[in-house]
Amino acid sequence: MQFTLFEAVIWSLVIVLAIIIVILIFYLKILRRNIRVKEKNNIKYREKIEKLLIEYIYAEEEGELLSIKQKAIIKQFKKGLVSKRKRIIITETFLQLDQQVAGHMIEQMNSLYKKIGLLNYAIKKLRSKQWHIVAIGIKDLRHFKVKRVRNSISKLINHHREEVRREAHLYFIELFGFEGLNFLDNLKVPLSEWDQILLLGEVENFEYDETLDLKKWLESNNDYVVLFVLNIVKLFNRLETKDTLIDLLQHKNAEIRIKTIDIITHFEILEAKEFIIQRFSEISDKEKVAFFKYLEKVAEIEDAMFLIEHVNNTNFEIKHRALKILKRVDVNLYNKLEKNSEDAEYNRIIDYLDVSYGV
Repeated sequence: MQFTLFEAVIWSLVIVLAIIIVILIFYLKILRRNIRVKEKNNIKYREKIEKLLIEYIYAEEEGELLSIKQKAIIKQFKKGLVSKRKRIIITETFLQLDQQVAGHMIEQMNSLYKKIGLLNYAIKKLRSKQWHIVAIGIKDLRHFKVKRVRNSISKLINHHREEVRREAHLYFIELFGFEGLNFLDNLKVPLSEWDQILLLGEVENFEYDETLDLKKWLESNNDYVVLFVLNIVKLFNRLETKDTLIDLLQHKNAEIRIKTIDIITHFEILEAKEFIIQRFSEISDKEKVAFFKYLEKVAEIEDAMFLIEHVNNTNFEIKHRALKILKRVDVNLYNKLEKNSEDAEYNRIIDYLDVSYGV
């Protein structure tokens, strides 16, 4: 049977594609086999490293800097570091086991980390052009509490990648405690809300240093630093920052002003009341709501006339709080208020307060 040229080309392509498919199937089978073998070898080597680490920890001999067995184990580790694959496994195993030991064992692990040369590889990562490698390097150094690279990591606190900055910030907090907060002096980039939560989580674990000067950071040009330090002020009840807090009520950043009102409410700083009342018409609605939350704690009978001015405020929350506070500080004046207004919200609030707190 005669094939046309077109049919011949089609059949040739079909045969070629069939051969390619067969080759790919064999290649995938070989690839899967190699992956399984590699994973099996990795598990076997990881088990070996875990065993060596445990043996090293318990091979310590009294009066000896390093026992004969420990020296032999160090040689095995150094031999494994030549392979990148094995080096990764050794590092991961160190990190995993270090979280399961305590006390003197942690010191032994940190010492071994340096002795076998893993420290040098971690420091080398700081010079990588790949941001994720840099972040891993900082994390390793932080985990094994390597303080002598402080100057190198200080250059990374304003890194263009948030992940690298986060690791650098945690490094200073975890290794140097409140002294580590000095990295804030040179911080020029944003400090995300998530970063602040992480850092505050670490700060909470420390015994507070009464000599720490928070004022310089409350006056920082970096708004993110100011917001972060305001959280520290509240966390550790640093009432001596009162004057600086009152100054922050005029800050250009509304978020800082709102946060400051929250701190002032926490401390119940009376000096702030008249200051805010005088500029009440200039501040945002969010600030006004925050201020009325503050008044719920500190308002007195002399504030009754100010409260009267806002019982018909267009903002429901301000209106509700003004009526609620007025009923508390001057019930006689509250009882003289009109009980049935054209404002339905006003009427509902009055009804609620009268039922909840008694007419």
